[in-house]
Parts: sequence; C-alpha cells; structure tokens
Amino acid sequence: MTNSSGEKLPNSDELNQTNELELYRVAYQNLQQRHTALFKLNQLSQECKELSTFYGQVHQVIKAIMTAENFYIVMYDQTLSTLEFVYHVDEADDVPKGQIPFDSFRGSLTSHVIATKEALLATPNMIENMIADGVLNNIGTAGMDWLGVPLMQDGFVIGVMVIQSYNEDTRYSEEDKALLTYTAQHVVSTLIRLQDHEQLQKAVSSRTRELMEQIREREKAELLQESLYRISELTNKVGLEISDFYGQVHNIIGQLINAENFFIAKYDKESDTIDFVYYLDQNSRNTASDFLPQKSSDLYTALVIRRKQTCLLTYDEMYELYRQGETKKPQKETNSWLGVPLIADDEVIGVLVLQSYQRHITFNQQDAELLNFVSHHVSMAIRRRETLDYERRTHELLEKQVKMRTEALEEEIRQRKQVEQMLKHNASHDVLTGLPNRVVFLDLLDHAINNMKRRPEMEFAVLFLDLDRFKMVNDSLGHHAGDLLLKIVAKELRSIIRANDTVARLGGDEFVVLIEDIDSKNEVYEIAQRITCTLAQPFDLDNQPVFIGTSIGILFSDVRYDSAETMLRDADTAMYHAKDSGKGRFEEFDASMHQKIQEELSLEADIRQAIELDEFTPYFQPIYQLDSSEIIGFEALARWQSGKRGMVMPNKFIPVAEETGLVVDIDLQIIRKACDQLKQWQTQGICNQQYVSCNLFGNHFYNPTLPAEIQHILASAGLEPAHLRIELTERVLLEENEVVLANMEALKQLGIKLLLDDFGTGYSSLSYMHRFPLDVVKIDRSFITDAHLKPNNRAIIKTIIDLAANLQLATVSEGIECQEEADILARMGCLFGQGYYFAKPMPGEQTTALLTA
Repeated sequence: MTNSSGEKLPNSDELNQTNELELYRVAYQNLQQRHTALFKLNQLSQECKELSTFYGQVHQVIKAIMTAENFYIVMYDQTLSTLEFVYHVDEADDVPKGQIPFDSFRGSLTSHVIATKEALLATPNMIENMIADGVLNNIGTAGMDWLGVPLMQDGFVIGVMVIQSYNEDTRYSEEDKALLTYTAQHVVSTLIRLQDHEQLQKAVSSRTRELMEQIREREKAELLQESLYRISELTNKVGLEISDFYGQVHNIIGQLINAENFFIAKYDKESDTIDFVYYLDQNSRNTASDFLPQKSSDLYTALVIRRKQTCLLTYDEMYELYRQGETKKPQKETNSWLGVPLIADDEVIGVLVLQSYQRHITFNQQDAELLNFVSHHVSMAIRRRETLDYERRTHELLEKQVKMRTEALEEEIRQRKQVEQMLKHNASHDVLTGLPNRVVFLDLLDHAINNMKRRPEMEFAVLFLDLDRFKMVNDSLGHHAGDLLLKIVAKELRSIIRANDTVARLGGDEFVVLIEDIDSKNEVYEIAQRITCTLAQPFDLDNQPVFIGTSIGILFSDVRYDSAETMLRDADTAMYHAKDSGKGRFEEFDASMHQKIQEELSLEADIRQAIELDEFTPYFQPIYQLDSSEIIGFEALARWQSGKRGMVMPNKFIPVAEETGLVVDIDLQIIRKACDQLKQWQTQGICNQQYVSCNLFGNHFYNPTLPAEIQHILASAGLEPAHLRIELTERVLLEENEVVLANMEALKQLGIKLLLDDFGTGYSSLSYMHRFPLDVVKIDRSFITDAHLKPNNRAIIKTIIDLAANLQLATVSEGIECQEEADILARMGCLFGQGYYFAKPMPGEQTTALLTA
C-alpha cells in the first residue's frame, strides 16, 4: 500500500507490533521506576537515623512510584486509645496536633482500616455505600480515591499510611494498593528500629544524668568528711600557733560554707569582755577599730553567750531582737547571721560567727550543725593554750595525759576507720541480711548484659523472689520475727546458689538471684525448684513453726535487653504472674505477661477518672431485726457504673483501688452519697430511726484528720451522727497504734458507732475486743452459710454471740440466705442480720421503693 506520493505505508500487522512494543517499553520503564523506588526505600530503612526526617523521605519515595501529592501517616496507640498524625501533607484537610482520642475518629476511613487490619481502596461509589450502610460517618473533605494500608507489628495495628486524590485525573488501582501494602512492611520495620533507638537514647541520657548526680553527691560527702578530719587533725597539732590555727580553721570552713565574713571571739567571764582574736569582714571600713575588745552588753555575740546555744538569725529576726531591747540595731546590709558558742568545761569561753551581706547567701540549719561541730575543736585549742604554763609545771603529768590522749585518739581513729568501712559496706549491702543491695545487683546485672554482648555464649538468668506469707508473719508475730525470718531466708538462699552466682535483697521480702554462665535452662529450673522446695518447709521462729513459701519469676538473658532495670522489671512481672497463678511456684517471663500489667494500669487510670467524675455510688443492703423482720439500717456497698466499662463489680476494682490507695477516696465518696440518701429518706418521712453503715479501708484510721472529714460529710448532708455507723476490719487493730485509737475515740465522741467487720476470719483476738471502743461485731458469712447443717459452724457462731454479749456488744450476721439460717441465729441470741434471704444490695431508687412499700 502506498500514499499519494508513492511512499509505502505500514500494514495493520506492522502497526499492532509497533503499539505493543511501545506498551512494553512504557511498562518496563514503570517497572524500572518502581524497582528503583523500592531500592531507595530499602536503603532508607538502613541509613535513616531520625524519625523526624524518616516520614518525609518515605513520602518522596512513594511519590516516585505513584501519584501521592496527598499523603499522611497516623500512629495508633491501642493501650491509650489515641491517634497521632506524625506526617501530613494534604491540599484540603488540616491535621490536629499531638495525641488525639481515637473515639473522635470513629466512623472514618482511617478507623475502618485500624478495625479491619486490612488495606482499603475506597472509590467515591464505595464511600457512598459505606456511609449508607452506617460504616462511615466521619470522612472529612470529599475527594476522589482514598487508599490506606495498615502498619502492622506482631499482628497488631500500630498505624495507617494513606494516599488520596481529589480529582478525576488521579485514580488508584489494586496494583497501587498491593504496592503500598508492600511498602508499608519496610516502613514498619524501620519505624520500630528508629523508635527503639530513640527510647535507648532517652534511657542512656537519663542514666547519665543520674550517675552525674550520684557523683556530685559522693564528691560533696567526701569533701565534708575530709574537711572534718582536717579540722580534727588541726586540734592535735600542739606546736601550731593559735593564730595559724584560726586561719586554717577559717580556710577549711570556707570550703564547706560561705565564710567570707568570719570571726572568732573569746569571752572573759570575770570582766564580761569579748575579745575578737580572729576576724575577716567585707563590710568593715576599719577592722582594727571595729573589732576592738568590748563589753558584751547588746552585741549579737553576747546573745550567743547569754543563751549558751547556737543562734541562726535573719535580718528580720535580728531587728525584732533590737525592737525588744535585747540587742543593738542590726546593719541594713546584714542578710543572715550565724553564731555558735565555744564551750569548755561547760562554760562559754568564746563565740564562732559567720555573717552574710548578700541576698543569695543565707545560712541554714545544716550550716549551724557543721559550725557547732567545728566549735568543739576550736574550744579545745583555746583551752590548751591557756593551760600551757600549767602543763610545763606539771610535765610528768602532762606526759601521762598526752599518752592517754594519744591512745584515745588512736582508738578514735581506729573507730572512725571502722565506721568508714562499715559505711562503705552498708552503701553496697543490705544492713539486715548482709546481702548485696539493689545498687550492687544492678551493676552486676549490667556487667552480665555487656559481657554477653561481647561473648554471646555467656548466657545468664535472673530469678525474682517474693515471700508469699511474709506479711502475715510480720503482722501476727511482729517485726522482730519478720527480721529473723528474712535473715534465715537469706542464709538458705546463699547455701542453694552456686559459688559464682549472686543473691541480693531489693527490700522488704523481695530477693533476686543472678545465675551466670549457664549451659541450659534446666540448670536454672533446678535452682528455682530447690529454692521453692526449701522455702516451702517450716521455719522455726522462737520455737514456733512458720510456713511462708515463695513465688519466683524467671527471666533468661536475651540480646534485646540493654539495661538491668528493664530485665528486673520483666522478672518482677513474671514473679507477679507466678503469685497470681497460685503462689509457691515459679514462672518464666513471657511477653504476653505485660498485657495483664497494662490492663491493671488501664483499670487504675479509669478508677482515677471515675473518682474525678464521681461515678462510684452506694448500693444499700437492708439490715433486719431478726425477731420482728423490721429494717433497722442499711449497709452501703460500693458499686461503679463506669461510663467506659459499664457496671464494674467490687471484686474487679477494689483490689486495684486498695493496692494504689485510691480506695480512700472511694470510701469517702460512698459515705457522702450514703449520708445524702439517708437524709433524703428522712425528709420524705419514709425513714426515721434507721442508720447507714459504711466500710472504711484501714489506711483511713492512720490519718489524724479522719474525724474532721467524717464530721464535715455529716454536716454537709445535715445528718445526725447517730444515724451513721463505720465498719472496720481486724487488720486495723493488730498494731497498737495511738493514731488509730485516737480516731476511734473521736468518732465515738461524735456519736458514731463502730462495727468490727468479718469477725472470725482473721486473728479474732480477745485482747483488742475490750481495748478498742467497739459497739457491734459482724459475724462473717462463711460461718452463717448452711449453719443449720453444720454443727461446727453453729458452735462458732454461739461462741461469738456469747463473747459479744459478755462484752456488751451487739451482733449482726452477714450472708443469711434461707429461713433456717435466720431462725437458728435468732434462737442463739443474734439480734440482727442481713443477706440475700432478706434482700440483695440495691440502688437508692429500689431501696426507696422498698421503704415506701
């Protein structure tokens, strides 16, 4: 085929072949571009050092393989339920700064990717359908295509990477989604590495600051010790001229305290004269005349002599003394004045003085104590010079005295060295058991970590021990028995471990063991088993067998650990897991154990928020008079209607609240609401003589302000104290604490009755039954259940009722669940009872209906 000019034209086959070649060339070029971009991304993952620059570089790489003018990365924290836009470039939407609640983005495309853990390519039609189905309700500025992929780590979504378009010219395909998903895998690995690097840098910086602070404190202590020793040595230099002695004392003091203005004065009692034997004063224009001998009269130096004690004064205090006519008017420039008496043979022979004319230099009590120490040595030196003639005349006696003094000084130096050695030992060892302390153990553990990094075959393990029933021993037998038990345990642990292993005491009843150079995990398991079996045996304390047992957490060395604190934390976590699993056992650390800790931390945070939001409310369980079935009062029980969690029962939140001390605030919140509710019933005329009984955690009774807090709640509610009763457990009464007894007496004086809760389950000691001002004993439900079927329970109940009656105490039975139990208790003489047989705990509205009916 030819054209009009006679040239040959290509046929259809030739045209098709040309088009295919062009398509292959374009496809190859696109593939080459993407391969280059992915290579750059891989290179970036190896070379990038800062998170701040990483996100922008990722954006540039993605722009090289697809259209990505609108791009963002958002990180998701599942524990805190927050989002953070770490990088955001968008032509239409702005980005919120910092961490934001995840709930504020629910119904968005981003939240959908997080929830489904799958990549999403959303076209306009798909978005409209998702909105219609109720899946989306928060999409921001309307655009064209939206492509987002999850950032996954260990099966969890940690963030989302998104590109989107706002016009028809830019559309995305399934190929783009697959490519972006593949890219996300590289981003996650680099992101985790950079985050770990930043955390490591922060940890190193924090540890460096801590070490520098320790070094400064140690240098300060060493300087103080050296200075005091130098002053002590000066006192013993008999040949040293007294003027040189004063100058050297001033020089030494000046290294410890600001002593720019300093003088030493001698006092003659017979002539009542003060003689300034050494002085240096920046504010004196003529020191020769300013420091001439003077009568004591109204000098501040004379004030020290008259009082025979250290005087630490500010300008205002000095002026007040002047106003009272006790001293002369102080210099306006004086900011702080410190004087200590020089005392020899119980007589004041002079005064040692420091003063400051600068506002930023003020002496404190520590300076006063130091100067007072120095004054004893100066007094000795002055007295020695005064008796020099007498010493010459009595040379033989002097030699004897010098010898005795030398021996005394040698003994003093020997004792001081012993004290120094003891201080060094105590700084690195537990005083009670003699074991290495936490500081030493952490150093050894850090050394083991670093050693394994150099020599990977040098594996090791950490055992974290907590004694299971140590607190019970301490509470029942006293602290002396507890200390003796800790010593025995320490001795047993030393005998079990190998020679090259280390056992240390962290504090309380917690011990740790470092097992080094292990060949297999079985070695560690065998040691843990021997410890568990040994501590499960009874120990003899003052001829009384005591059983404790221990829970052990095991952590093996791993290259991911860089600090001893982190390893100790994970071993501690494993120990708590062993304790929660039944005590008297050992558990190896597993990363999943952190989940429980995180859940407890989350619950603690929610409890704190619930206290602020006033979410805790009382449920009321009626207390009946058994012979008449009349309601005589209510026990207010804490319930939590959480805005986040719904109804949370006490067995879920009370243990965490008690461990963190938050139960104190919860108790006061329940008492306040219970008093308000009872007053409301009284106002409505449906409740007259009934009372409300509220539980108080033991720590309340160690607070001297408890009676005032309860009185304030009663006054705010307008409720008479006779209508409030306080329940406490036996544990509060175990130690003879004056504050506890005073609080109980104060509550009684207000007119509030005190109830001993859960009697029979604890120590049930007769001694505190008459020693503390109790009114009512509550018999624990464990004895009431099936009492009509269990003779032993009936015998115990009868004993408690008779004991209470003899002590003129009323009794209330808890947990009555059937008619037979109620009848038996009434026949035994128990007047009052509560339980599901009568009524379950109920909210205020239901209780109102019960009272009305």
